[in-house]
Amino acid sequence: MKKNYVKKICICAVLSALFVALEWLSSTIGKIAFLDGYQIPISCFPLIIAALLFGVRWSFLTSLVGSFLSQLAFGISWNTLIWMAPTIIYAVVVALLYKAFKKNDKPLILSIVLFISAIVLSSLNIAATYLSNWVSFGKAVANFIAIFASLKLVGGIVFAIIFAIITPIVIKQIKKLIKI
Repeated sequence: MKKNYVKKICICAVLSALFVALEWLSSTIGKIAFLDGYQIPISCFPLIIAALLFGVRWSFLTSLVGSFLSQLAFGISWNTLIWMAPTIIYAVVVALLYKAFKKNDKPLILSIVLFISAIVLSSLNIAATYLSNWVSFGKAVANFIAIFASLKLVGGIVFAIIFAIITPIVIKQIKKLIKI
């Protein structure tokens, strides 16, 4: 096994663990701010790093492990896969868009990648909220809840802007540090 391969596994494991910790923190902040059903998407940052550093396969594995461990920590239920899917798809979309833009690290390009992927993540979270509530409570309640879940789109866009500012700086420093 190559040294670089082991390095990727270790870094992605740390990013998965960081995802779980940030997922817990974001849900805690949401409860403190009286937004019980809303999570600030800070937990997506480790997935962005995995996608930009290592590509589609590694971002998929990092998000799969991280979202599964997060679901395990918060409690497995019938809708675990529904809530894992948006995170996994988000990480893959970030990696695919980054690859489509020829792995360009310019802030404008990264902003476009993160903005589009934030809309995808927010839309998938709204769909997961709708589907989860539709199965549990019926269509009328799911429609009502989906309207309030649309606030996730606004939050996702706000954090896409924040991530677009932070990501180029962080990625540049990480690439220097780990020599990828």
